[in-house]
Amino acid sequence: MPGIITHIVHFEYKPEVSGTERHLIASKFLALLDTCSLAGKPYILSATGGKNNSPEGASRGLEHSFVLTFATLEDRDYYLDKDPAHQIFKAEVGPKLAGACVMDFEAGVF
Repeated sequence: MPGIITHIVHFEYKPEVSGTERHLIASKFLALLDTCSLAGKPYILSATGGKNNSPEGASRGLEHSFVLTFATLEDRDYYLDKDPAHQIFKAEVGPKLAGACVMDFEAGVF
């Protein structure tokens, strides 16, 4: 049986993006849990995120991290490539980012 798909995203903002804008971007990202739908139903299982607070000094400029979970690879792929709410979010946020790091994994698959 396939495991849960975990999608992890880290943002590095351009210097000119204000703290208020960064907070709004984070709020919009987490709102995708409710705004993304497939066949009229929510399909993101969970969404969480926050601002880096690691004392290790290894964040490489990444400030916000987000974690979404999906039941299937197909749901994750729909989110990445087709979901209208996610496509709008990417178009709005992309120009405000200096960089991003994205990693996905299937639980228990190494």
